[in-house]
Amino acid sequence: MKRYSVASFALIFVLVGATILPGCLESFGSNSAPNATFSVTTGTLKVGMQIEFDASASSDADGDTLTYSWNFGDTNTATEDKPSHSYSSQGDYVVTLSVSDGEFETQETQTLKIFPEDASEPIPEIATSKDDDCDDEAASASGTYILIWICDDAMDEGERDWDPSTTVTLDASESEAGSVESWLVSWKWDLNINIDSDGDGDKANDEDADGETYSWDTPPGEWKVKLTVTDDQGMTATEETWVYVNARAKWSDIEIGRNNTADNPREDFTVPFIYDFENSHKLNQFKARIVYPKKDPGMGCGQACEQNNRMDIYLFNDTDEEVRNSSANSDEQQTDSNCNSDDNYCLTTTSSTGDFRNFLDGTWTVQVFNTKQHNAEILEIQIILKYK
Repeated sequence: MKRYSVASFALIFVLVGATILPGCLESFGSNSAPNATFSVTTGTLKVGMQIEFDASASSDADGDTLTYSWNFGDTNTATEDKPSHSYSSQGDYVVTLSVSDGEFETQETQTLKIFPEDASEPIPEIATSKDDDCDDEAASASGTYILIWICDDAMDEGERDWDPSTTVTLDASESEAGSVESWLVSWKWDLNINIDSDGDGDKANDEDADGETYSWDTPPGEWKVKLTVTDDQGMTATEETWVYVNARAKWSDIEIGRNNTADNPREDFTVPFIYDFENSHKLNQFKARIVYPKKDPGMGCGQACEQNNRMDIYLFNDTDEEVRNSSANSDEQQTDSNCNSDDNYCLTTTSSTGDFRNFLDGTWTVQVFNTKQHNAEILEIQIILKYK
């Protein structure tokens, strides 16, 4: 029988332990360090101003409770996640945030420039204007904002997938420096203050475009934009305004087939749109309107062959769910108040906020349905996206 020494068993234990131990250590040491980040009141920071600090975007992948420690660079400190602080003298201050999960600590620093209390800030100015709508009706006089209308009023009969867009000119050329000794050196644009476009957890510091003027290619929608101007001394100031882009498309003289098994009694038109309630991107109305004769003239035999027409509008969302339709309307309800002929029906179907919340945005379909057993003519069809 072989005999093993105590030293041999000790060696085997060490080797086995060396194999197992790294995995064990890894399982016991899986906690990760927190992420530290903070934002500060934007604009020119002056002596005596209450400056708001916000570390709420800091996070921990393990879900650990976080504690906060601030050093404002002037011997003052704080432990809240959203403290406020003012500086008693001008200068550059290095602010340090330390975030701890009880085991690991992470730091984030920013340098703040504090100006004198009487410093003259620059004066930002965004030029605003309001288009008349596609029927030359003036916009409301109340409110200050940018309103653009896209009027695609000569759509080709074969172009049924409408995808409108336009160029909005953002103009800050009337902005000024705060004193005759200063001048502006920078114009920065945040094209939607409700979206964190750079993904850093802070919506307030986004810079999506720059320039005294900026040409912005965009689809219909609504956005709140922010201009930040900076002068040669490093002082900044901001201004915000809403930008609304409405749109209308119009088709004319489209023949629609009769309602039988051989012909297609449906004509489809599509349009994409955006509705993002949480981020203040809200479509007010999605509207479809058709104009068609009340009677079809028949096959060349005058009034003796006239037949009653009846069409309905159906709206479908991006997943082909039916949103609403006009089939329950009586013939009297087929005419809206803007119809300018007693010989025509003018049928309008409108979706608004409740539909958008339930059926979401995307590419919607407007379907015109001919309920009768004869071909007919659609004199006009309109699709309107109205954000303001």
